[in-house]
Amino acid sequence: MAKLGYARASSGKHTLEKQISFLDEFGCYKIFTDNKSNTEREGLNAMLEYAREGDIVIVFKLDRLAKSIQDLHRITSELKEREIDLISLTQNIDTSGEKGGMVFHMIEVCAEFERELIVERIKTGIENAREKGVKLGRKEANRLLKEKAYELYYSGEYTMREIVQETGLARATIYRYIEQKKSSE
Repeated sequence: MAKLGYARASSGKHTLEKQISFLDEFGCYKIFTDNKSNTEREGLNAMLEYAREGDIVIVFKLDRLAKSIQDLHRITSELKEREIDLISLTQNIDTSGEKGGMVFHMIEVCAEFERELIVERIKTGIENAREKGVKLGRKEANRLLKEKAYELYYSGEYTMREIVQETGLARATIYRYIEQKKSSE
């Protein structure tokens, strides 16, 4: 069983030095880090790759481990599946005890709750926009451009690639318009 520390600094108020100091004091065998310029979080990925069943991942705070509740859910699900425990030093969270499974479950519940809130906000936003008369979705391609594409297509002098370049329309839009014209004639 190894104690693996992870520290991430994402802004001026979060420094690696303070986190690393706490992780050292807690006896971490190895500490992985990421800073604000490392958007790929190579340190986190390296730690997850290095960690083995029975290890303990230790962080200063959960917000240093994950960037959102969904991200936290993804990471903790992987840890739980691989039987790796998690300790957050300042939040008094420890999944290695008897009630550790409950902590993972609570994170799952919070992630599901956040997902439901996001879906609800999106639906409300769409409904409000429709009530205000906002047309949602992609804008319809200009009818004149579609007609030009139709004429170029049936002239037989242009390839589809040339028609797309000339009109700026998507290939699918052109074919759909041609089919519509055929069926209406």
